[in-house]
Amino acid sequence: MSRYPMLPSATIPKRGLVLSKLGFGAYRVNDSTPAHRVALTMAIQSGVNVIDTSSHFGHGTSETFVGNTLQDLIQQGKVKREEIVVVSKAGFILPSSVSLATESLQDVPHYAKISDTSYHSIHPSYISAQITASLERLKLDKLDIFMLNNPERMLGDRHLPGGYTKTRLYKEIAEAFVHLDEEVAKGRIGGYGICSNALHMPTTDDHLSLKTIVTTRLDHGWKLENFVAIEAPLNLFERELVTDVFPAKSLAREAKDFDIFVFTNRPLNAIAEGQIVTLENRGQHNRQEAAAKLLETLDLSFTSLAEMELDIKDMVEEESLAMKFVWSEILSENLSRLSANYFAAKHYLEREVLPAIDRDLKILEDSTHDPQQRGNDEEEKEAIRLWIDRYRKEAKSLTVDIAAFCQLDANKRNDELNLVLGLICREFVSEVGPNKVENIGSPLSTKSIQFCTAQENVGSTLVGMRTPEYVYDALVATEASKRLTKTDLRLISLCPLLLATSSE
Repeated sequence: MSRYPMLPSATIPKRGLVLSKLGFGAYRVNDSTPAHRVALTMAIQSGVNVIDTSSHFGHGTSETFVGNTLQDLIQQGKVKREEIVVVSKAGFILPSSVSLATESLQDVPHYAKISDTSYHSIHPSYISAQITASLERLKLDKLDIFMLNNPERMLGDRHLPGGYTKTRLYKEIAEAFVHLDEEVAKGRIGGYGICSNALHMPTTDDHLSLKTIVTTRLDHGWKLENFVAIEAPLNLFERELVTDVFPAKSLAREAKDFDIFVFTNRPLNAIAEGQIVTLENRGQHNRQEAAAKLLETLDLSFTSLAEMELDIKDMVEEESLAMKFVWSEILSENLSRLSANYFAAKHYLEREVLPAIDRDLKILEDSTHDPQQRGNDEEEKEAIRLWIDRYRKEAKSLTVDIAAFCQLDANKRNDELNLVLGLICREFVSEVGPNKVENIGSPLSTKSIQFCTAQENVGSTLVGMRTPEYVYDALVATEASKRLTKTDLRLISLCPLLLATSSE
């Protein structure tokens, strides 16, 4: 890391490993996208020496991508293996991992069934198999850190009598740690930890206590010196990881008491008031022109679909059949509500509206084969079929336009948040003013990353950097994090637009 003095670093106390405070989050990367390899190479050559992946990311394709890219860079002499810290995880059971259709997961002695297609396990035999598979995909002899991935999910079990209690889960975590001590002794991992969405949230039902986990070593005998790290979310909205709530310490401070290193994730994807908020505002300079064009397109799409819905009433005799097609009215009346939450709107349009339309169109098409219906004439049947094909296309086009409109609304709120944060803290990286940096793609993203990497008790912030543009923004933000003082961080946390949806 001495080659890159501008990028701040932190040390894992129990291992002496020096890590960049910015890590490459490999959640959505793969070998089939050239930009992903360019991004990882750029990040490593810029001083990012932490790569975070998981056995279930892309059903293993993330680990394969990381392994292939690292091997190429090592063979080219651009990096040494010992200079890179590789973190991977296991816990999620995927259809490609075991047969979910036969003999009730007989290859996994203990597991939790979260849903009909989602399972979870931290049993030693499953962990051992997953470490073996990860090492093969990563082309490594050793994982620097291995983590149990979201073990709190097991509390949502739906197949065991009484489900998974916290007492049972703490016991199984301890048993997993005992096995991981053996993996450390074998040299297959350098240390272990837990990645969790609940460790930092004491008020949630699925919260796991770090102190309670640590005390399980007294009964089970696992080694505290091998428990080296935890990983939990942190972003501008979700600040519980670093926020003390009297009389309790924050999880980050609590971890420091045990010399446990803290990784953070999701700096750009917040959950606020039950909604997903993407902290990004790329392309903000062209926002007004794009909005005007989209509104014009949206108006035409609504009009076209409404006219078609009037046409079908004249084409079929059965009123109840024709009345299935009133989507232009339903969607236009709910447009403002949909625009309040882009992710919920997108899910509703893709998972509910379009499938419902397809079902109704199938009923309409089937009706043309019913001799009791008016469509006995072949010309009328063909007219209905043509209407069905066009309606399907028009409805799809409309849902795409609505999703884009909802995204614009989210972008507007993010632009406002970016502006207010810049006024509150002058030390933020900005696209204007004294701290102006050229070519920033998303000013709001840089602010969130800068906020996270500036935290005193946070070791490394893991950012999904799938393109060189994302890498550039993250590097700029991390280098500038040294400018933020404790006073700055406190003032940022008091921003009214953050407090309005914060869980604090």
